[in-house]
Amino acid sequence: MKEYIEYGVFFGLLAFTGVCVLRYKPAEEEVQSVELIEYNKCESPIERRLYNGLVSYGLQPRTQWPAGRRYRIDLAFPGRMIAIEADGKAYHSTPAQKAHDRKKDRYLRSKGWTVLRFSGSRIHRNLPSVVRRISDELSDEGT
Repeated sequence: MKEYIEYGVFFGLLAFTGVCVLRYKPAEEEVQSVELIEYNKCESPIERRLYNGLVSYGLQPRTQWPAGRRYRIDLAFPGRMIAIEADGKAYHSTPAQKAHDRKKDRYLRSKGWTVLRFSGSRIHRNLPSVVRRISDELSDEGT
């Protein structure tokens, strides 16, 4: 009889541990820490503004995501293969820079990425519509 009680306690504790592991949610501090790490990798004010807008909307983008040996994606949802580029005037306005962006887009698309580009002025002037566009793309990809 004692053995059955010991087995019952053992398997009960095992089941309880399994439920606790399955229901684990990261502490708020852990989530904020990950968000801070990603935020700090943003390379421009418009990337930071867009990142904050996405996080405020409940989305979790990755920043400066590596894409091959030559490219990094400003903000990415790698599991959904969605690349978001925030194009500030300083680094995306000359013919050479625009050609580089087109080459990068072709490369990413050839690897299966959906590329969304937004100008810095659009991000500053109408962040909610930019975030909504990205959210819509994520929703479309999930269906």
